[in-house]
Amino acid sequence: MQEPKRTRIICSVSENCSNYELLRNMVEAGCNGFTINMAYIKNKESLQILNQNRYQLESEFKTKIPLNLILRGQVIRVGQLQDPETLIEEGNIVYLTSDQHKVGNNQLIPIDSNEFLEKLNINDKLAIDYGHIILELIDIQMFDQVNEKIGIDQICLLSGVKIYICKCSKTGTLKSFKPISIFVENKTSKEEEQLEQVSLTEKDILDIDYACECNFDSITFSQVNTALDIIKVKDRLEQKYPHVQIFARIAEMLKEDQFEEIINLADGCIIARSHISMTQPVEDVVKYQAQIISCCRKLFKPVFVSTYILESMSVQLKPSFADMGDISNIVKQYIDGILLSGETSFGKFPVLIVQTLNNICRKIEKKLLQELFDHPQQRDQYQVNFTGQPIATVIAKSCVEMAYILQAKAILMLTRRIQTTLKLSKLRASCKIISISDNQQICRCLNYINNVQSELVSGFANQEEIIQECISRLIAKNLLQPKDYIVVITGMVVQNKDWHINQMKVLEI
Repeated sequence: MQEPKRTRIICSVSENCSNYELLRNMVEAGCNGFTINMAYIKNKESLQILNQNRYQLESEFKTKIPLNLILRGQVIRVGQLQDPETLIEEGNIVYLTSDQHKVGNNQLIPIDSNEFLEKLNINDKLAIDYGHIILELIDIQMFDQVNEKIGIDQICLLSGVKIYICKCSKTGTLKSFKPISIFVENKTSKEEEQLEQVSLTEKDILDIDYACECNFDSITFSQVNTALDIIKVKDRLEQKYPHVQIFARIAEMLKEDQFEEIINLADGCIIARSHISMTQPVEDVVKYQAQIISCCRKLFKPVFVSTYILESMSVQLKPSFADMGDISNIVKQYIDGILLSGETSFGKFPVLIVQTLNNICRKIEKKLLQELFDHPQQRDQYQVNFTGQPIATVIAKSCVEMAYILQAKAILMLTRRIQTTLKLSKLRASCKIISISDNQQICRCLNYINNVQSELVSGFANQEEIIQECISRLIAKNLLQPKDYIVVITGMVVQNKDWHINQMKVLEI
């Protein structure tokens, strides 16, 4: 019996979300959830199509699949290009325009914000795709003045449109919809300006409402600067959609107290490493990533790492050694999941990428788990400080230790909240955590968490029957065998108080 994968794999999709066979193949390869970035979506109906396909996938694979929406925010992006990728070489002259009706190429690059272009000054440096391409603005002219220089008749830009003439100072491969920003080598000089930016736009608000109507399970800010950003969305969702989670995408180097306040308010965190690396040395980004992961462990919040996980496989069949080493390192840091972005939304081999990542994660996880069995003292590094809920806390810690001693095959728990499940996960349980809930959206969100599998039931009226039913499901899925031990955590109402975790027992199959 193959050990279930612990690290979650969340796949970005775009217009390809209507391809059910593609989604099916990705789930079969190891995908646990999907995300849509509104910066890449032209038709909002894609959200409803993805939701419909999700229901069909859940029925076929007998699992729950969470859907996440990434808001467009203030991120400025390159428009549609003629080819999947085009090379921009150092010294090349390229022309930027805000005319989104034009399909770009290696000479003409459409940008989706005229306001952004209007703010540019001569000698400004521009970073495309998180600094993979650097341009320097050398001139601004009207189209009529440069028409002959461009020399491509079919461009046919409107007369009177400004053209921003740039010289490439760093060679790179350009792809559609990649982010573009002013290249800031010293972030501190821009801190006040960035904090004044409005993170939540009118379009974002409309997209949040529509995503909730389409039963999306979580909303992600494209870039969070302050805790106020999280509070705004939580206030909006609290009444009508209380179970929709809010994820913070950390894309800037923030002070420790800043990102800790943000993570504490959010339901989860996504680390956008490439965006951070635009203004910070790579070695600092690695250290910062470790700090955020540690903070999420302390605060019991899911944490995901994104951008350029298997970028080498976007155009080739095998991963680079650098990519494999990177995956190994982040899995060892015990993150909850890996978020694939352009690799699956625009890459040539999305299914193979998921399959490759799935295999790498399994091998690393197996090795790490064996080390924890062989060297029990290493488990101490995953101990965290608990505050509040003393009974649930003691049960969670005792349950994890008991599972190691008995070499249990599963921990079963009945829950109406996510917090206790997160505690079990952060303590790095030795076996699969089966979290049983009577709320479908909570079940889906539970599947964001490392080493957790959710099971949906109709209610908690008869807990013994529910436990037996879930055991039967696990046997049918070949996750349990005769003579296996399982640790069961349940709760009950005491003197009309709210239902909460307060019991633990061991069963032999």
